[in-house]
Amino acid sequence: MNRRQYLARTGAAGASLATVTALSGCLDALEESSDETDIEVADRSGQRALDRAAGNLNKAAQQLDEVEGFEDPETIEFDSTQAREYLSDARNYLETAASELGDDRSADLETIRAYASVLEGLVSVTVTVTDDTIEDDIDEVTAAVEENGDIEGANQTVDDRHRTVVSAADRHAQVRETVQSIDGERLAALAGTEIADLEDGVTTLGDVVTSLETLTGAYDSMLDLETGYGALEDGRTHLDNEQFGAAQESFETAEATFGDTLQRLEDGTENAPDGLADYFETARCQNEHLAAASGHFADAAAAAEDGRYRTARRKRTDGEAALDDVGDCTN
Repeated sequence: MNRRQYLARTGAAGASLATVTALSGCLDALEESSDETDIEVADRSGQRALDRAAGNLNKAAQQLDEVEGFEDPETIEFDSTQAREYLSDARNYLETAASELGDDRSADLETIRAYASVLEGLVSVTVTVTDDTIEDDIDEVTAAVEENGDIEGANQTVDDRHRTVVSAADRHAQVRETVQSIDGERLAALAGTEIADLEDGVTTLGDVVTSLETLTGAYDSMLDLETGYGALEDGRTHLDNEQFGAAQESFETAEATFGDTLQRLEDGTENAPDGLADYFETARCQNEHLAAASGHFADAAAAAEDGRYRTARRKRTDGEAALDDVGDCTN
């Protein structure tokens, strides 16, 4: 994947700021202030604030532009502190500009506000996708599944993580919608930022957050205590207690869940960043064997219900073998 950039073209904004600053020095040479001059002073104060807002937003964009390696999220490092400071300063300057500029500049103000909203969203989403504890959570889940560990604890972990990623995906959708509403020519004139470069940054980040949402959602579904791994365990308990009808129902629920999850993973693998490929493959392998195990156990329960005990034993043995195969997915 070629690196795409968020862009921060500070040159144009800086030039604009320098020009306005130079012009403002001429005010000291005025001997008298007329009503018209007062208006000009206010307008220049508002313009300076708007230029400074745009400049700080470009600096925040530069922080995002320096983030590398979205094709391998495990290696990404991003400290949002400075970017958030630039965004805060930009918002303060925007408040000043709004109080000083006339209604005829409302479109300019809205464009820079939209630019600020986009960058705030991109920073927030980038913080989520570069969180290195995501991999720790996935490793915890994998260990619980493959070593028959704390499934309930792993389920809570992945459920919390999935909620966080879904929230980031929702925020990214809002960012994409906002970008589409921005007047590109006006943004270029005010901030020196090309809308196409901003759109590229949004797209790049969207690919990552979408893949993470698919991956964490798959694990969340796989470990669900009612329809996923929990249903498989309920089925085995029913089978041990010779409650064959209830066992079959639980196994069939689990098999359907693992099958659906497997399909989601296969659909999402093609567009997944290289750094997530191994996680996708591990989850795909796990769900494939869990679905197979659930199917064998369901057949065993049905056979036992019909009194075909030899078939029931054979199918149960097949199910146990498939469960053992789950432990080999990371080998």
